[in-house]
Amino acid sequence: MKNVLVKLCQRFNPNQIFNALKATFILSIMCFSVASFSQSSAPSQQQIEQFKKLPRAQQEQLARQMGFDLSILKGANTTETAVNSAPVDTVERQVDETEVAEELSKQSVVESKSSELKPFGYELFNSERVSAEPQTNVPVPNDYIIGPGDSLKLQLYGKETGNYELIVNNEGNVAIPELGPLSIAGASYSEAKRLILQKYEQQKIGVEAFITMGQLKTIQVFLVGEVYRPGTLTLNSLSTVTTALFNSGGVSNIGSLRNIEIKRNGKTVTTFDLYDLIVYGNTENDIRLQQGDVIFVPTVAKIVSIEGEVRRPAIYELTSNESFDDLLTLAGGLMPNANKKSIQLVRNDIVKGLTILSLNSNDKNQRSAALTNGDFVSVPTANLEFTNAIRVLGAINSPQLVSLTQKQKLSAVVDRAAILNNTDLNYGLIVRRAKFDEHTSIIQFSPSAVINGNFDADLKALDHILLFNRVSLDSANELEKKITAGDLKAASDDAKSDEAKFVQKNELESFTTKQFADADTVNDSRKQLLAPIIARLKSEASEERSVQLIEVVGQVKFPGVYPIAANSSLANILRAAGGLTESAHLERAEITSTSYEDSAAVTAHKQFNLIAQLALDESEQIKFKSKDVLNIVRIPDWYEDNVVTLSGEVVFPGSYQISSGETLTNLLKRAGGLTRKATINAAVFTRVELQEREQESITQAIDNLRVQLANNNLSSSQFTKTIDYDNATKVLNDLEDTQPIGRLVIDLDELLNGKGLHDIELKDGDNLVIPNISPAISVIGEVFVKATHWYDPTLTIADYISKAGGVREYGDASKVYVVRANGSVFIPESNFWFSTANKVSLAPGDTIVVPRDVTNYDNIGLWQGVTQIVYQTAVALAAIGSL
Repeated sequence: MKNVLVKLCQRFNPNQIFNALKATFILSIMCFSVASFSQSSAPSQQQIEQFKKLPRAQQEQLARQMGFDLSILKGANTTETAVNSAPVDTVERQVDETEVAEELSKQSVVESKSSELKPFGYELFNSERVSAEPQTNVPVPNDYIIGPGDSLKLQLYGKETGNYELIVNNEGNVAIPELGPLSIAGASYSEAKRLILQKYEQQKIGVEAFITMGQLKTIQVFLVGEVYRPGTLTLNSLSTVTTALFNSGGVSNIGSLRNIEIKRNGKTVTTFDLYDLIVYGNTENDIRLQQGDVIFVPTVAKIVSIEGEVRRPAIYELTSNESFDDLLTLAGGLMPNANKKSIQLVRNDIVKGLTILSLNSNDKNQRSAALTNGDFVSVPTANLEFTNAIRVLGAINSPQLVSLTQKQKLSAVVDRAAILNNTDLNYGLIVRRAKFDEHTSIIQFSPSAVINGNFDADLKALDHILLFNRVSLDSANELEKKITAGDLKAASDDAKSDEAKFVQKNELESFTTKQFADADTVNDSRKQLLAPIIARLKSEASEERSVQLIEVVGQVKFPGVYPIAANSSLANILRAAGGLTESAHLERAEITSTSYEDSAAVTAHKQFNLIAQLALDESEQIKFKSKDVLNIVRIPDWYEDNVVTLSGEVVFPGSYQISSGETLTNLLKRAGGLTRKATINAAVFTRVELQEREQESITQAIDNLRVQLANNNLSSSQFTKTIDYDNATKVLNDLEDTQPIGRLVIDLDELLNGKGLHDIELKDGDNLVIPNISPAISVIGEVFVKATHWYDPTLTIADYISKAGGVREYGDASKVYVVRANGSVFIPESNFWFSTANKVSLAPGDTIVVPRDVTNYDNIGLWQGVTQIVYQTAVALAAIGSL
């Protein structure tokens, strides 16, 4: 035995061995007890306690062997018993809070506003919020009073076994098996159990009794007054005041929630305040009801509405002794953004009539102010503007809102750590307008001067500091573009609805917490940053003070409208506009000023030497006034990009910069002339402005054709042939697909040989194509086979058309024409088929065009012109495409 124990200790730890021995001991006791159960079917209290220490599976196994119910383990040592309840009454209700609010608000002095508020507490009576079924399996307290209709469950074990239900009859007695009746009516639940157990102990030997609560009796209570469903209500005997209210649908739209009386035997036993339960969770007066109790709900006597910055704005019922402080408590207290010093109380005073009072929630005396029925309380929003902040915007590494310390300097905000790589070091602004100032003042500074210690300024509360990007996209929304590029002559009239809203929004939100939600302004353009400032300055303009804005146009990096700073100078204005561009004329600039003489606006222009002015000290430079326009002109004949393209059979093809007045022949000389393969008479010269004109012509022709197509069938002329819409639509589609070339027909051979009357002066975007075309003749248009044929000097126009299969049904043989390689058009005689004209000399590169037959259409010239545009464009594209 000793060796076995040693081996067990080596294999298992002491705790495992102890638990195993403990379980073995308990099982041995229980197994021993099984034998004794052969004489008694129920376990003793000591055995029940041992059962509780076993696992659930072992409890079930031994219970089956012993033949008893495991439920006795739950109730063996408790003073509360789960019970069942008989069916009770419930009332379905969907509370219409709007209807209740409208009814209650009739008592308010501000009825229209009160009706928009929620009536506090009434939502509890919605059917979905409370259980429609009575509570079941609730514990029965020991002080529960037994009465007729209740029943007790009796379980006997020991020498005798059995299960019985003892029902309390109308006389208050229960019939105990073999022991006779016992009166327990009026006794508490614990007392009734004691009496029954005592009776068994006195009259039965070896028999033990176990007693639980059976069926609960029902009671009837009466609901009267302002209740949703007056009358009797059946409840279980454990029901309280709230159970009765919820199951009956609650109070009516004008019923009191705070003065609910419970009457018993003609006396008021308690007054229940539903707010105690809702607000404080207090159930002290939620008493258990008894048979015949009366619940009386009077009309609501004191209604006060509260709206605005409170946590629960609503219509509240107050008791007679509750004050303004109590109302704030019911409403959940004030919100952080509430104006605590100016809470408005509207009252209909008996003596003074309708009055309004201002209450300060920080004043203890005013918090204790009494309220009367119908009072309306409004808690406004406090002024949530920061009073000790400055706003920092643009190309700087800084929060948008910065706390202003005493005697803070600009250099504390604009320092080397905050400056970004893209910050414009020459232009920054301090925009200043104190809270009660009428006008804005502008201080311009150079960020580089600040970080180098050459400039500094005191900052004040509500200042805006703006730093700009040195290089940025010209990005802005439509309104911002309109504001920053507006007509300064009408600046005082520019505060239209959209701009006024823009100004108002910026002014209201600049120094509020909304700035924490705004997007970062680091990448904002000049227009985006300046738009709110410009809009504000426009709104400040009046007959006494002109708008403090000027406009800079011409050769500056950022043309636009800029505020006039207190330290304004020519140099500062140019810094604001980003500085001069390379093409700026340094010896000439112009200021356009507007003044008012004899009630009329007079415009004057003043020219000055720009470089001479900039050489002066800034204090001596030209001063600017409201609505001045500074124009920095361009250097004469300065063109950033005047380019002509030569391609094809040119010795050195490519793009060439041209000077003013340069001609085509000069450019060709610069390009080395033409190659030996050049087909000089097929040169294609195009120009942008001609391309634009062609596009206008094509667009106009398309519109005219559509009108003619729409009106043609309405014409009743016997001389007009109805248009074949398939044919006409094809012409229209061809025209819509035509891309304008902008070809200028030139005789390059004559130009190069000096025989041309006028050389061609080049323009930006001109393009010259010198093709190398094969000696061939093309036939296009209304022929059966559009093709290109090798040039044969012996063949005529008719011969080439025959080679193309002849003229199709819709072709007009009488209007055949030839497009020469240089773009010019040759039209043979109308009877060329039978005249000598068909023997006209063709040249390599010519194109024979057979147009569509439109002779029977109205406006023949229009249709013929359209087809000619299509074919000539096709010829030019073919020449360019041959490269």
